[in-house]
Formats: sequence, C-alpha cells, structure tokens
Amino acid sequence: MQASRPLVDAHCHLYEFGNEELESILSRGMTIVAVGEDIETSRRVLEIARAKPNVIPCIGLHPWNVKSREEGVEKARKIVEIALSSGVRCIGEVGLDTKFVPETIELQREVFKVFLEAARDYKLVLNLHTAGTWEEVYQLLVKYDIEKAMFHWYTGPIYLIRDIEASGYMISINPAVKIQRKHRAVVENAPLSIMLTESDGPYEYKGMRLNPLMVEEVLEVIAAVKNMDASTVAQQIRLNLKKLHGV
Repeated sequence: MQASRPLVDAHCHLYEFGNEELESILSRGMTIVAVGEDIETSRRVLEIARAKPNVIPCIGLHPWNVKSREEGVEKARKIVEIALSSGVRCIGEVGLDTKFVPETIELQREVFKVFLEAARDYKLVLNLHTAGTWEEVYQLLVKYDIEKAMFHWYTGPIYLIRDIEASGYMISINPAVKIQRKHRAVVENAPLSIMLTESDGPYEYKGMRLNPLMVEEVLEVIAAVKNMDASTVAQQIRLNLKKLHGV
C-alpha cells in the first residue's frame, strides 16, 4: 500500500471486525466512514470514532432491520436524537430495499421518512442503501431537498447517474467492481467527480471477504478504466470526501 495515496473507505461496518483486525486496519491511516445498522451498532461506531480521529461516524437503521412500523420509527427517532446530541453529521446505513426485503418496503418507507426529514432539517449527510430502489430514493432526496447523500455500492441504472451528478450527490465503488459487470459499467459511465471508494467490509460477496484494505484495488480498477494515474484518482476521491463530509 502506498502511503502517498490518501485512501478513503466511504462505507464500512467497522464494528464487525475483531479488535486485532480493527487495530490493524485503523493503523493504516486511511479515512473510514463507519456506518451503523441499529441503535446498538451505532453506539459502537461512536465509541470507535471517539478513539480514532481517522474514523467518520455515520449512524443509522439498516432497512433489513426494520421489522415493525412503531418500533422502527421509534428507533429511527432515537438514532436521530443520538446523532444530534453527539454532533454526528452523517446518517447511515439507511434507505430502501426491494431486492432483498421487499416484504417490508412500506415499513421501510415510514422509517426512511424520519431520516429524510432529519437530514433536511439539520443538514445531515445520508449514507444510502438503495438495492432495487435507486430511482425512488433519488426522487425522495430531491423531494426532501437533501443537500448531501451517497449511494453506497451503486449498481443502479446508468441513466440515473447524470441526475445524481446534477443534484450534487455521490456514489461509492466497491471491491466487487473486479467481478461485477454492472458495477464496472458504473465506473465506465460515471464522472470521477462523484465517486468515492468503499469496502462495505466485512461483508462477503462471491467468495470475497471485503475489508478496507481492498480500497487500494478499487483505486487501481478506477484508474485503469479511466486511463488515469491511480494517485491522481486517489487525490480526487479524497477531495470528493471533503466535499461530502467537510473533512
């Protein structure tokens, strides 16, 4: 790994790594946006971020964890409350999913509304899960006048990329780009100015155990597709992170 490259992992479940592996990852100096999936994991994210200045905390309620309307809305409001009281400026992982959990989509929409309203009212960044719902989520961002958002592991329609760019939103590119054709097509068609690198670690995808150290490989793929130097790509992605998160 080249220390000269300012590496960025814009979406990672850091709390899932064991202590030893976590320390090894964090010692590399890359900037990591650590996301939460519920109240408990969001609090763990805050603990990690307080101890590690290179970690940007992002707390939320994953759509897979929305089981009932009343409980989901209550948890979403609590997470917003924690964010505001802790000075957290990013809400995630939140969003909608009709690909893996279509049976709860109406409940998901109720919960996501809480986060949309909070992001609008308090100028928060949204770190988004949008499996199967890319267009709906984009339309909701516009409807709620959301200023800053990132579509994590974007594999949505190519034509929507232009709208995402025009609205000032970002997308993140995952190590899956090495084998996932539709994700590579996104890299081919999206401008570098809206791209971030991510790992989604320690998620397992087709035999790959994703982790933050793999963002170096993502940089190399983007550089090859764009016919650019990887260090130049890394610098632009770091600028994109600053634009999104202000750091």
